Amino acid sequence: MISATLLVDRLRLTSMTDWVMARISMKTGVAMLFLLGCASPVFAETWQYWSTWSATHDISGAAQVSALTEVYFRDGLSDDYVHDEYVTYSRKIGLGFSLAGQLYFESVQSAGNAWIGTRSAVAGVSHEADLPGICKARIEDRFFFRLNSPAEFDYHRPRVYLTRDIGPVRLTASDEMRVDLASTRIAPFYRNRVYAMASAVFFEATRLGLGYLRQSDRAGSSWKSFDGIQTLVVVTF
Repeated sequence: MISATLLVDRLRLTSMTDWVMARISMKTGVAMLFLLGCASPVFAETWQYWSTWSATHDISGAAQVSALTEVYFRDGLSDDYVHDEYVTYSRKIGLGFSLAGQLYFESVQSAGNAWIGTRSAVAGVSHEADLPGICKARIEDRFFFRLNSPAEFDYHRPRVYLTRDIGPVRLTASDEMRVDLASTRIAPFYRNRVYAMASAVFFEATRLGLGYLRQSDRAGSSWKSFDGIQTLVVVTF
């Protein structure tokens, strides 16, 4: 469990997250129980389970605000070890380009079971284009500036998305790299994540997804990896 101090701090930073998550319907909760049932067998194979909840609102045709929360589990639904929250403002600027600003709060459970919190301001740029007859592609990069001590640029995350709609189902594959900017990691390129997900819209404005992920971390001259199952709930209002 997260300490009371970190919990209060996180809630103060992400009150928008709490407000928008209240708009998720009971039907969505029932559907998520089904997704959890699909994901729960991974614990028997020492895989991980990641749960992602998001709410978005279109301010205009070009601007959008959103809130997202993620929880990572290791050996069971009582073994949560990472909590992430984002509050995002994004805007299309033309020719397929978009800019985004984020507030990011991360809580990670250390080896000694203490929770370590990191606050960051994030700036991102992305470009989206259609590949006719194939899929839609999006390339983005986000730069994370850590606000709590020491305040400095921490890392950036280049990411590529490939998306294709087949009937009501949306297939998404993506690859995200994590590159050190603080010169504190074992190597400049120290983490890679690969995602694959199928999702569809249910209950009008609610998208549910079930996917696979693989995270690889640099460990000396080699890489250490684990696999996981991810569930996704996105509510648009």
